[in-house]
Amino acid sequence: MVSKVLITGSIGFVGAASASLALKYPDEVASGKLFFVTVPDITAAGAFDEAVKGVEYVLHIASPAGGDFQDNEQGYLIPARDGTLSLLDSVNGHAKDTIKQVILMGSFVSIFDKPQFVLTGDTVYDETYWCPNTWEQAIKKDAFYAYITSKIVAEKAAWNFMEKVKPGFALTVLNPPFVFGPMYQDVTAKTVNSSNSILQGLNKTLENPFPANSSIQVDVRDFAGAMIAAINNLKAFDERIIIAGSYVSFRSIIKTCKRFKEEGECYASGPDDSDELLKKEIETGGVDLTKMRKVFPGFTFRSYKDTIIDTIRQINQLEASA
Repeated sequence: MVSKVLITGSIGFVGAASASLALKYPDEVASGKLFFVTVPDITAAGAFDEAVKGVEYVLHIASPAGGDFQDNEQGYLIPARDGTLSLLDSVNGHAKDTIKQVILMGSFVSIFDKPQFVLTGDTVYDETYWCPNTWEQAIKKDAFYAYITSKIVAEKAAWNFMEKVKPGFALTVLNPPFVFGPMYQDVTAKTVNSSNSILQGLNKTLENPFPANSSIQVDVRDFAGAMIAAINNLKAFDERIIIAGSYVSFRSIIKTCKRFKEEGECYASGPDDSDELLKKEIETGGVDLTKMRKVFPGFTFRSYKDTIIDTIRQINQLEASA
């Protein structure tokens, strides 16, 4: 039986990739047709009331990111928290007879607390960790700090809702780290999403602002696949799960960009020459992916090299046509 799935933020980076992938599996999660519903203000009470009617599953991806906001509270914190609560209220009030599961896109920043996202291996992070950023601190600090905090408060609001209201549906939160990969949304060279803009900048300058940087990443196509694979996956019900594919460092990105500039498609189609760091299991750097592997057994990820090159290839094309 075909399921009706609502994907919020479907014109954004992760949302567009998720919608594109969902439509490839009509027997599981889609009718093969795509419908758009405009929600002018996701924080407003009842904002999703009409959109959720008859829905069985929700992929909630919409959240403020990368905006030029003058007020951290109004630009990041309130929209992230209230948008999530507005959705959950609408689902609980207007999709009670059909809804089975809400899948929320969280972020590894809600878990990780190291500056510049440097994995040192001295702490093993799993889903029990929470970044200690606070609302009060975020109001006074820079936009990136506010973005990180917005992901924390939105996820905590969702879990608090589940504990307080005890609705008849399950909540799943998937927490990705850096998300790179080809863009499915409407995009130009000047509107590349925030994570891919890091690759765009490194590819342009071939200079490393953070020599010690070593973190983890996931391809947007793989993360979208995990979102879809979580649908009606009982192992994912009421779980918080880190989703990651490999290590990443600015040094390794620059190396890959440079080789691709010099050798082109011959390098792209050649063997994976990733640094030894990138070939190690992520656990050696202090991130425990045990739960991810239990919930998604057999799930495979694209190589780091393919992710970076596929993204840079698209960015090069966008810049050439600008």
